[in-house]
Amino acid sequence: MSSLSIISSPISRERLRRFVPFFVLVVTLIVLFNAAPGLMRWRAINSLMMDNAPMLLLIIGSTLPILIGCLDLSVAAMASLAAVTGALLSPMLGSFAGPAVVAGASLIGALQGYLIGRMQIPSFVMTLGALGIFNGAALALTGANMVGISSGMWLFDGLAGRSFGISNMFLLVLAVVICLQVMLRFTRMGRNIYAFGSSELAVYVSGIRRDLVRSVAFGISAGCGALAGLMMLSQTQFANATIADGMLLPALVGVVVGGTAISGGVGSVVASLIGGIIAVLLRVGVTISSMPPSSQDIVFGVVILVAVALTTDRQKIGVVK
Repeated sequence: MSSLSIISSPISRERLRRFVPFFVLVVTLIVLFNAAPGLMRWRAINSLMMDNAPMLLLIIGSTLPILIGCLDLSVAAMASLAAVTGALLSPMLGSFAGPAVVAGASLIGALQGYLIGRMQIPSFVMTLGALGIFNGAALALTGANMVGISSGMWLFDGLAGRSFGISNMFLLVLAVVICLQVMLRFTRMGRNIYAFGSSELAVYVSGIRRDLVRSVAFGISAGCGALAGLMMLSQTQFANATIADGMLLPALVGVVVGGTAISGGVGSVVASLIGGIIAVLLRVGVTISSMPPSSQDIVFGVVILVAVALTTDRQKIGVVK
């Protein structure tokens, strides 16, 4: 058997998909640490993870819709709306505004997933419309102004704090990753999510409730988006309608760089966490290289095109249009 046929086999492609993110992460770390040795310090690493915990959470949440072969383009807009809503509700509900916002966002996300199936609307169209609605709602609620929270609320103060010298935000990200990874690996819903992404027709024939699978995937995505927005609110103590602008593209980059196939059925939230760390390091690399801020979007755009080209399962796609 030739080396080319070995590489092109499904098993070899799967191994390559799992190995490449680790390799890219190691190479990126080596390059950055050589360029900026100060990043090796624990304080710098901890601050980096705390500052970028909201983006990591957006990446993790975005993984679920992509695993079923869909896209959630509204997750960053949901983060902005959640930050604004959390700030406005905090005088009435205190720290309980946070759980209320996450629960409400999850219900909205689940409704999106349900409507995608019932109305037969492509997920990117539905969530693109939701993006506009969420942005408009956040702008209407704030009147294009900043809204803030008062100090002394255990939820927001706790998110901004540290435990055992580690950022609580990053610890929360790890907790979400563990919970979702257990769900995907050991529960029936997790198996259904992977089956849905591999073949929706097979899921239909098997009698699995497709609407429920979509609702769970998009509900988790929206909930993670809302939690990311609350993290940003706790970081700055203020929020506006554009607080999460510019985070959608890095979120998608983190998912696909981690090896999750944009066509669905392949990937994990652990892989997305690795991809998210790579995306964070890319942002740092653009900053320390003195490149203009506009270059960041160019870099992310190129990376997402290459990653999608490498991870897409073309055997599942009859016609590209």
